[in-house]
Amino acid sequence: MTQEIRTITIGAGQARPRRRSQKHTRRRVRLNGWTVAKYAALTVAGVLLFRAGAAYALTERGYKAIGGEVFALFLPVFYYTISATVRDYIKEIKSIFREEKDHEKTC
Repeated sequence: MTQEIRTITIGAGQARPRRRSQKHTRRRVRLNGWTVAKYAALTVAGVLLFRAGAAYALTERGYKAIGGEVFALFLPVFYYTISATVRDYIKEIKSIFREEKDHEKTC
């Protein structure tokens, strides 16, 4: 019986590994310390408001349940969405006034 010797080549029959394109590379995110502190404070405030609301609701209802006081936990999310909306609104108004001034200069 003859033993068959096989040569194994690395990667034979397999596709070459693709190089990652520029858009898939990881980016380093720089965090502003004040922003982190602000959202940490909002999170703590939300938890404290939730606990106070839950205690008040327990005395009112007479039994333990979770109701509307849970929305206090979303305080950081509400702050972010409202502040982003107001920021975009102000930016839009400023751009409208700039366009009007530019239009007046050209006329």
